[in-house]
Amino acid sequence: MKSIFRIIIALSAMAAVSTACDKDKAKYGDGPDNDKDNIGYLSLGGLEASVMIDTENISSGTTASATRAAAPDIDTFNVKVTDSADQTVAEFLYGERPSTPIELPGGVYRVAMSSGTMPAVDWETPVYGTSRDVVITRKQITTVDDLVCKLQNVKVTVAYSADLIEQLDADNTTMTVALQPNSTTFSMGETRAAYFTPTSASNTLHLTLSCRYKGQSDNINMTAEIPNVKAAQWRKINVVIQHSSDGTATIGITCDTWTYDEEIVFDTASYMCEPVISDDDDLPTIIWQDHNLDEPFQLTDDMFDEEGTFKSTIKIDITAKSAIKSLVVSLSSDNARFLSEYTDMLPANEDLCNPTASKAILQLLGYPIMTAGTTSTQIRFGSQAVLMHNYKGTHTYTITVTDDNGRTSSATLTVKVGSDGGSGASIVWVGHDITKRYEITDDLQVGIRVTVPAGIKDFYVDIISDVLTPEALVGVGLTDHLNLIEPGEYKEALEGLGFPTGDAVLGKTLIDENTLNISDFMSMLKVLGPGKTDFRLTAIDSNNQPCVGTIQLEVK
Repeated sequence: MKSIFRIIIALSAMAAVSTACDKDKAKYGDGPDNDKDNIGYLSLGGLEASVMIDTENISSGTTASATRAAAPDIDTFNVKVTDSADQTVAEFLYGERPSTPIELPGGVYRVAMSSGTMPAVDWETPVYGTSRDVVITRKQITTVDDLVCKLQNVKVTVAYSADLIEQLDADNTTMTVALQPNSTTFSMGETRAAYFTPTSASNTLHLTLSCRYKGQSDNINMTAEIPNVKAAQWRKINVVIQHSSDGTATIGITCDTWTYDEEIVFDTASYMCEPVISDDDDLPTIIWQDHNLDEPFQLTDDMFDEEGTFKSTIKIDITAKSAIKSLVVSLSSDNARFLSEYTDMLPANEDLCNPTASKAILQLLGYPIMTAGTTSTQIRFGSQAVLMHNYKGTHTYTITVTDDNGRTSSATLTVKVGSDGGSGASIVWVGHDITKRYEITDDLQVGIRVTVPAGIKDFYVDIISDVLTPEALVGVGLTDHLNLIEPGEYKEALEGLGFPTGDAVLGKTLIDENTLNISDFMSMLKVLGPGKTDFRLTAIDSNNQPCVGTIQLEVK
């Protein structure tokens, strides 16, 4: 978790904490930052930790034997407090946590809890842990009341269907599972679980099945991959016989996923000896055959004839493996007049499977009128080209399709018309009207697309807020005026907030909504209470031409 989350946790705690007494305090650490005028307190005496074991939550007040034999003893978990430089300032067993507040210099700290050290791969070695970031504020007590530890490694088991067990030679059947660079081999009768240490946020399991039918001398070898494997998942690999309609049978591999501490979601699918098991193969697709949707499309005068008719096409093809359940088109534009003209006909966010606009309006704008229940459709944005051509600026359409199985894909069509003050630069809040203020909700998406044809020379962020005041920001190591090109001491906080910095900004002609995205910050901002918060973005190109856009937010 990055610095901005540490900052928000601290700010939300300020309203609830009380001033610390001058006695009965445990002291940890010293150094140049240990200024008596900048001392705060971390209270862990009331901490109640728990551990997610499969679907059971083992609390600190429950003995291991009361739930299951394999449940760990929480009192033996190690608790470590580290500062922003990753230096340990306090360490103890959970069962021996101090009852009095820990005295610390003001700043950012991380409270981490773990049942042990993870091996690269080993049998029956689950490791549970968690961490939380806090900010210690001068003369204030920051309290951590609860921590929930979950599985930190990846659990893998291998099983065979009963009918296949009857046919295979157990002495010559193995499954090797690798999470590079580490691997382990399951014999056919292996019932234990292997636990892998994940090497990144998303990993790939490589499977190698070597088996032999009874009475045969030749081995059958199969390889497969399971992508998007993450910590806290139990990947249940099953080797089965799959029968086809013509009566033939083949060996296949299936994989179920159990996610600890979350709703159980099965991504079960059968693979008929496919070389690669891919979670993405069945996702809906959104394609413009003539153009890369990752790049803005420039609408120019020479695309129209003398009568103003658009001479080309903008056809977006949408296909799904199962029936389409929803197809949402969300429009945003830096030209308020264009947005107003569009929303006079239909909402800026419209589900074409359940439209509110009439069929005549949908056809006029090139939208399909019979989408729900189909597996393919097409949006013809060329029908809106004349309308877009009348309004200079950047018009952004975000397309999101979901099928009956809940699989979702999104893509963005960005159309640029004319230029802005000769620079052609624009700042667009994707899916929203950047000229309006929006209430912060849990699902509010704040992805920002910045287009600067001449290349970005400078990029500034100004925070204007009722709750994130300059004084409050200074108190936790930020400021209300920030430079993305040369962030200095604010680099980590800015990146934690969702802003790119340094070379990820300098000279760029396009920063997309995935690179500049502060959506995760919204839920944290809500805890600060009612008030308005604006992020004013100023991009200056190599010709010293500025482009300004302001993200306007409010907690009511």
